[in-house]
Amino acid sequence: MKGKLLADAGEIKKGTAIDIGSKVGSNDDRRAEDAGGESSTQAPVYAVSDDAGHDEEVDTRDIVVGR
Repeated sequence: MKGKLLADAGEIKKGTAIDIGSKVGSNDDRRAEDAGGESSTQAPVYAVSDDAGHDEEVDTRDIVVGR
């Protein structure tokens, strides 16, 4: 599945096109600096990668799924 990042994730920068892999866990807390703002609502975390070969784990609230 393809997508785009709404916030920087490690070495992958905001706005980068990404490949979304499998679910790797969940994120129980969000800080005010996170793209969706502060939240205590649990959300899935997915493995993502970019064309440069960077791999990161990203909260679904920081991803826009492409069609």
